[in-house]
Amino acid sequence: MKLTSIDWTIIALYMALSLMLGLYFTKRASSSTDEYFLSGRNLPWWLAGTSMVATTFSADTPLYVTGLVRSQGIYENWQWWCFVISGMLSVAVFAKLWKSAGVMTDVELTEMRYSGRPASILRGFKAIYFSVIIHTIIKAQVILAMAKILDVSLGWSKWQAIVISSAITIFYTIMSGYWGVIVTDFFQFIVAMFGALLIAYFAVDKVGGLNMLQPKMESLYGTNQHFTDIFPPMDAGFFSLPILTFIAYMGLSWWSKYSSDGGGVIVQRMVSCKNEKHAIGATFYFNTANYALRSWPWILVAIASLILYPAIKDHESVYPMMMVDLLPQGLRGLMLASFFAAFMSTLSTYLNLSSAYFINDFYRRFVKKDKTERHYILVTRISILILSVITAIATYYATSIVEVFKFLIAFGSGTGLVYLMRWFWWKINAWSEISAMIASTTTSSYIYIVHPAMPFYAKLFFIIFFSTLVWVLVTLFTKPVDRKHLTEFYKKARVGGIGWREIENNIQGLNISKNNLYASLKNWFYGCIFIYGITIGTGMFLFQRFTEGLIYSCFALISAIFVYRGFLK
Repeated sequence: MKLTSIDWTIIALYMALSLMLGLYFTKRASSSTDEYFLSGRNLPWWLAGTSMVATTFSADTPLYVTGLVRSQGIYENWQWWCFVISGMLSVAVFAKLWKSAGVMTDVELTEMRYSGRPASILRGFKAIYFSVIIHTIIKAQVILAMAKILDVSLGWSKWQAIVISSAITIFYTIMSGYWGVIVTDFFQFIVAMFGALLIAYFAVDKVGGLNMLQPKMESLYGTNQHFTDIFPPMDAGFFSLPILTFIAYMGLSWWSKYSSDGGGVIVQRMVSCKNEKHAIGATFYFNTANYALRSWPWILVAIASLILYPAIKDHESVYPMMMVDLLPQGLRGLMLASFFAAFMSTLSTYLNLSSAYFINDFYRRFVKKDKTERHYILVTRISILILSVITAIATYYATSIVEVFKFLIAFGSGTGLVYLMRWFWWKINAWSEISAMIASTTTSSYIYIVHPAMPFYAKLFFIIFFSTLVWVLVTLFTKPVDRKHLTEFYKKARVGGIGWREIENNIQGLNISKNNLYASLKNWFYGCIFIYGITIGTGMFLFQRFTEGLIYSCFALISAIFVYRGFLK
């Protein structure tokens, strides 16, 4: 792609502004680990919520969505739309619990919830597991997408793209910590979202407008094409692959993933808010923007690409290809800057959070317990560099964004239920989590090595079934957590619920303002209807299905009243 001096100027200005915003907070971030990892726990909802949206909007996201739509159809987006259910559970239930717990990371909860040596070992293991393994996979997926974009647009080699695209982000993240991440996220989200809308406008205009999408798809792929279906087709019956996969997404994925009770990124932002109301507001805003508003610019581009590039086999490379072919000079630089914005917001978050796990939950807990804050900040910055090198090597050997994402879902799918249940069932102990992680890792590794051709829904089912069976049996046949320890956790997190009745009976007369789980679950239900109503309704309107769009919009409007009355008010 040929870039003019205007294009390069726009890119340079964006990079300079991101760097300046990031470095501005270096002194403040260096004062303590609480400032470096949580911005002093005093963020407003709109800033924390925007950071959540920016982090989940990376350079890989539009490529990933394009790959889904071009390979199967719009309905394959239920692979990630299913997480609305767990996302709204975080709004209605877990935002309050995490904020009450007062942790720095979600891994820190391990020793707060469990007791003894198994809890300590588990905390240290999870710190390494997430910072070195899980986050390396996520960061590799993000950098791989940027490498593909720079290959298509500028012809850069993979190593060249990995090093150059990451350098500025690594530098300001090392220097300014979470403050740099949060503030640059706000600016970068605006730039990234503008770029997504920009390419969607040019792609749809090239096809002939919104009203021409459906007719041209049918002329190319036949009247029975399913690319524009929002729900999986029923042509082959209830037991067809699309239907079974959809059932696996909606019935298994959302609660079985390792981030089922919020996950590291969302938890970090919730606990950094100034109070519970701001934590709830930030998480609600994130879910609304992430699913209902942000999906459709990418999906429109993907559908337009099926009309404009029907023969391209590398589906993930089509999105940056359209930037090269459709945008005029000047706007290409802006679009490339938006890719960098999406990429940098996600990478900076995972760099910071990975180092938080390493320092707070491993190094400070087990290696050097009584050092100065200056020492811990220095070790944090060194750890970011080392983890970045590991990620670069992993990225070089990765090839497919969609497959990496699906592997990540399956790899951690056996642990999600135990993470949910530890809040609501007092008998869960450290061995429950340990056995779930071991079972999930071994089962997913076995299936992906020995049975790689197994359908994804079957992989998910077997991993979840075996892992859940293992940890439930371990829970029933191992010693529960010490009652005194459980009582302290109960009083701090205010969990409540049927699963804690035996602990509650031991502390009768103690005035604890516990959370109303029944009311929270009602709010969760209405919130899910609201998000899905807006998401599906918007899609129906865009594809000229006005009656269906009106029906889903009515569902969203009615549920919005209950949402407001339930917990936003």
